[in-house]
Amino acid sequence: MYRTHDIHDIYDIPTTEAVFMSAPFLSSFTIIFRESLEAILIVAAIYGYLNQIGEHSAKRIINYAWISAIFFGVITFLIANYLFSLTEAHAEMVEGFTSIIASIVLFYVGVWFISNSETKKWKEYIESKIYCAISSKNLTVLFMVVFFAVYREIFETILFYQTLIMQFDIDSISFGFFVGVLAVSVVAYMLFKATLLFNLRYYFIGTSIILFFLSISFLGYGIHELQETGFISLTSLESLEYKPMGLYPTYETTIPQLVLIALLGFSLYRTFLRKES
Repeated sequence: MYRTHDIHDIYDIPTTEAVFMSAPFLSSFTIIFRESLEAILIVAAIYGYLNQIGEHSAKRIINYAWISAIFFGVITFLIANYLFSLTEAHAEMVEGFTSIIASIVLFYVGVWFISNSETKKWKEYIESKIYCAISSKNLTVLFMVVFFAVYREIFETILFYQTLIMQFDIDSISFGFFVGVLAVSVVAYMLFKATLLFNLRYYFIGTSIILFFLSISFLGYGIHELQETGFISLTSLESLEYKPMGLYPTYETTIPQLVLIALLGFSLYRTFLRKES
């Protein structure tokens, strides 16, 4: 009896399940979903406050601000791609330093979200943004607050995606991006229609865990790229090697990753355990 071959076996096409569970898809989805949702939460909170105080005319300033942020974000993305194309001769060096910077930023973002995972702290953060924007009755201040809140998320997203593209295949990354955009669009619609309530604590903790994994991966990959250029020495170590997670069998990659894990443990202790004691 002849064995029926699946098209995925013949042409080595990844199955849908494999794509959805792949590291590049999950990383891409998490980054675009988390970065977009933070900006949306801030904008939605300011919209809500303007409704409460009856400042409906100021809403157009918010629209101008986030649209301008997206416009300048696209320009930033194009400039970043252009600069990367100019540095092809030192591509590995650029990739290495970019990955390390992205790792540090990711770690900081993850720690910040863990420490502000309680709804009360997040509410205080949002209210400080709103107060800064509204108290002076200056529409320029309102514009700048919303603009930089959105642009900062876009800039971080560009940095993270540049690093993802260096490590993984573009198809899975693109798929994760579009699924993430679709998901956050649905969430945004429901937020602005006031039909969605979710526990910020679980959202922050869940996304932060993935950000920490990405941070460790980016750090290992960045150091490995600098080792390939000879900028950092390479000392072999009998340890696990798993490139998708940025794990390489060298002291130079493993020790910084262990330090990062130790810092994470300290942050978790300071946020949760010490507070309870």
